Amino acid sequence: MTTIGWDDPRTARIYERFCGRHARYREANAALVAHAELRRGHRVLDVAAGTGRTTEAALPLIGDSGRVLCVEPAGAMRDVGMRRVRDARVRWTLALPDARDDSARYDRVLCGAALWQLLPLEESIARLAALLAPGAALCFNIPSLYLREPDEPGGGRDPLLVDLTSLVERSPDSVAGVVTPATASFLHDAGEMEALLTAAGLRPRRWTFRVKLTQAGYRDWLAIPVVSEGLFAGLSPRERARRLRAAYERSDRASWRWERWTGWTAWRES
Repeated sequence: MTTIGWDDPRTARIYERFCGRHARYREANAALVAHAELRRGHRVLDVAAGTGRTTEAALPLIGDSGRVLCVEPAGAMRDVGMRRVRDARVRWTLALPDARDDSARYDRVLCGAALWQLLPLEESIARLAALLAPGAALCFNIPSLYLREPDEPGGGRDPLLVDLTSLVERSPDSVAGVVTPATASFLHDAGEMEALLTAAGLRPRRWTFRVKLTQAGYRDWLAIPVVSEGLFAGLSPRERARRLRAAYERSDRASWRWERWTGWTAWRES
C-alpha cells in the first residue's frame, strides 16, 4: 500500500488549493506573526515552511533589512514555496542550520501549524531553542484539538462537523478515523508542552484564538492526502475528493464549528 506524504506534488497542489479557498491557515499565520512581535531587521527561521505562507505573513513586518531562512524537507512543498515567494530576503533549505555555528542565531524561530510533525518534541524544541539569539523567541501554533482540547460547537444541524467522516465511503484499508495528531498518543497537553519549553531554557507565554471552520472548509481540508490517510489509505487523491464530495452533498452544508488554536511565544533569556 502506497501512502501519499508531504513530499508529493499532489499534496502540495491540494494544500495550495485549500489555502486559496479558505482562510484557516491565513488566519493562523496572521495570529502567529502578531504574537511573534516581529520587528524590522529581524533574522527569522521558518521551520517546516511548507509552501511559504508563514514567511509570506512575516515579510511585511521585518522590513527591507530583515531576512528569512525557510526550512522545508519535503521537496514538493519546497518547490512550490520557492515559486510562490520570490523575494530577495528569503532563502530556502531542506535542513536546519547547525547550532554549533555561532552565526546561526535567529531573532525569531517560527513554526506555523507544524510542530507536531517534529518528533520527538523534546529533542526538536531543544534544537530550535539552541538556534535562538539572546532575547529571541520561538513562536509556534497548533490546533488545540491536538492538545486533546475539544472544539466548541458552531451552528447548523451538524455544529461539530461529524457528518462528513460518518457519511464518507472509506477505503478497505481505512482505520478508525482521520489520522491527525488529535488521536496520537505522543502529543502533550498544554502544561506538558510548557514543561518542554521551560526545560529547553525558554520562558513560554501561551495565547489562543479561534477560527470558523465551515463544512466546505472541512471537506477541502480532509482532501489533503496527509490529513485523511486514515480514511482513504490506498486511494488516489482524485478518488478521495470524489468520496468527500458525495458525503458533503448528504451533509448539512450550512453547518460550521469553532476551531480553537493554541500558540506559544517562548523567550530565551538575554
